[in-house]
Amino acid sequence: MLALTVVSVLVTLGNSYYSIYHVQKKLLIEQTLAANQVYATKLAESADVMLRSAEKVVAYSAQTLQQQGMSQKHMDEEVARLVSQADMFNSAVVVDANATIVAVYPDTLALKNTQLSPASRQSFDLRLPLITKPFFSPSGNTLVSVSHPIWSSSGSYLGYVSGTIYLNKLGSLTKLLQSRDEAGASYFFVVDEDRTLIFHRDLARVGQTVSDNRFIDEVLMGRIGQGQGLNSQGIEMIAGYAPIESSGWGVVAQSSLESTMVALRQQMQDVFIRSLPLALVTLAGIWLSAMLIARPLRQLASNVGRVNDKDLQQRILDIRSWYFEATQLKMAILHGIGLFNERIHKLDSDSNTDPLTRLSNRRGMQKYLDEFAETHSEFAVIALDIDHFKKVNDTFGHGVGDMVIARLADIMRRHATDGDVLCRIGGEEFLMFLPNTDMEEARYIAEGLRQDIADSKMPKVRKITVSLGVSLVKPHPDNKDIDIAIKNADAALYQAKNDGRNCTRVYPFSVVTGIDAKVSNLAI
Repeated sequence: MLALTVVSVLVTLGNSYYSIYHVQKKLLIEQTLAANQVYATKLAESADVMLRSAEKVVAYSAQTLQQQGMSQKHMDEEVARLVSQADMFNSAVVVDANATIVAVYPDTLALKNTQLSPASRQSFDLRLPLITKPFFSPSGNTLVSVSHPIWSSSGSYLGYVSGTIYLNKLGSLTKLLQSRDEAGASYFFVVDEDRTLIFHRDLARVGQTVSDNRFIDEVLMGRIGQGQGLNSQGIEMIAGYAPIESSGWGVVAQSSLESTMVALRQQMQDVFIRSLPLALVTLAGIWLSAMLIARPLRQLASNVGRVNDKDLQQRILDIRSWYFEATQLKMAILHGIGLFNERIHKLDSDSNTDPLTRLSNRRGMQKYLDEFAETHSEFAVIALDIDHFKKVNDTFGHGVGDMVIARLADIMRRHATDGDVLCRIGGEEFLMFLPNTDMEEARYIAEGLRQDIADSKMPKVRKITVSLGVSLVKPHPDNKDIDIAIKNADAALYQAKNDGRNCTRVYPFSVVTGIDAKVSNLAI
């Protein structure tokens, strides 16, 4: 009892720690997921606002050059205005219809009158308002370009104007994102539609392509959401993500699961340390209480183990139970012993009884035959079988067939006297054993039973008939074959079947001597 109690307390305490840890872990993960999703959404919205503003500014410059003309003076003034007034571009250029840079600001870039490289021809080739994919400029910078085409009044393509935003230096986008980058374990990154890093806390990673990251897969499909999984470096992450609609880029804000759990582990350690003294005091109290409680319980347990002893109930009554619970337990044990004895008796009865008719089954029949064998009693055997019973089941169903069998058993009881043994040994097959009954009396009883059954109203089917066979066993010390008498009754029964049914037949060798305690193989 002491061991069980101590183990129970320890298990309960451990389960409490386990439950608290996992509930807090789940809550912490859910909160981190929600926070990262909100964080990513706000970042995406801020970046989207900035890029849409950049598009409007560049579109205005393209419209200005279209109206004022593509003079060198106007182009130089416009690129200077883009960089100086907007405060979002690191540089600005105007490219003519021959893919030549004709104006650039700041002019320290030394790009004027140079041809566009293949990597920087996205805006020129597409001839639509565009936020380009990241590319390397001739000056060696990783950048994106926000461009707008310039058309003449007649609709001919004159080139485009664009503002460039550096990604590997402190450009406007980088400043915006870094101003919102959190210190510590949580951070975010931005990727374009080709999974290229546009922003990362580690600027050296800008321009790298990221693969095997399901958060990027989700956000590049335009979804806002959250999730838990491995990043491209195999680290378990808790992430939220949101798309930047104007550019098709995606923002992923994430925290490593390990760093998120550090605070929880520290919290659980503090809880354990604070609860340990109380747990030790509790265990000591349990130990002392168990010593006092265990004595009557141990006595009860040792006596219950000898359930077959005749004086068990008296010994349990003699146990001194000094507290209420032990007294109740003692009374419950005494009550349980009584119920146990009743249940054993009932189980013994049920094992010998057919559940439908409450007549004896084969096991119960054997019990009575053993008694007949021991006393060398004379008895008659009546074998009974319902005529055409299969037709009853096929026509009305087995439920009706069961009701007919139960009704037949009741009629058999009316024709039985004290000491008679009634048995159901098969579906519609019955045996009656009539102690101290001669052949003529047995035949008379069988015929009366047959007539009563034929005249009785049965459930649903209204009328049934039975065929009966009668044989006799007389005591004889040298003959132990009770099986023969039952087979003789069975033979007479089949003779009744052959003679047209609804009749009684007596076995020609009506006196079958000898008794035997075993009925090894009934042929009925």
